[in-house]
Amino acid sequence: MAKGKLRFGELKKRIPNITERMLTLQLRKMEENKLIIRTVYAEVPPRVEYELTESAIQLIPILEQLEDWGIKHKQIISI
Repeated sequence: MAKGKLRFGELKKRIPNITERMLTLQLRKMEENKLIIRTVYAEVPPRVEYELTESAIQLIPILEQLEDWGIKHKQIISI
């Protein structure tokens, strides 16, 4: 979801072990915190897309660094 818009089903596929309820709750929380933009299209069936805000995009490098640290730390503690 780093760039571009994704629908609920696409997000669910990218996060394999998340329940629909938990994904919905997290998306709502992210929207409240202005991290994602939720766009609803007046179609039948309704189409909803999610997109990162500029503020959330700025967090990506920080999250990537945190991921790198986690991987290195996991290797250290498993020795």
